[in-house]
Amino acid sequence: MTINKRFFPEVMPDNELAYFAHLEGVINSVDELSTLEITKNPRSYHFRLAPSLPKYAPMLLEELLKLHNIFQIKLKLSKSIKTSANIAFEIDLDN
Repeated sequence: MTINKRFFPEVMPDNELAYFAHLEGVINSVDELSTLEITKNPRSYHFRLAPSLPKYAPMLLEELLKLHNIFQIKLKLSKSIKTSANIAFEIDLDN
């Protein structure tokens, strides 16, 4: 899996590092050839996940939802997942 991080600080809190490790593990368990782009905005994290094959998109979405439900993290999902096969979501940092 390839991860591209944009606008990240050099030092990150431990809980954010743990979250990203869990996220990487979940994605790798479904599609180890996918690409994840994470952009840190002042008030949110924006994620764009591109599966290696479109057939992995539903399984990735299911596992992402399970992970975030366990952590009780609310996701803002993109509405164009079926047409583009890319999964885009955002997590607000203000909550």
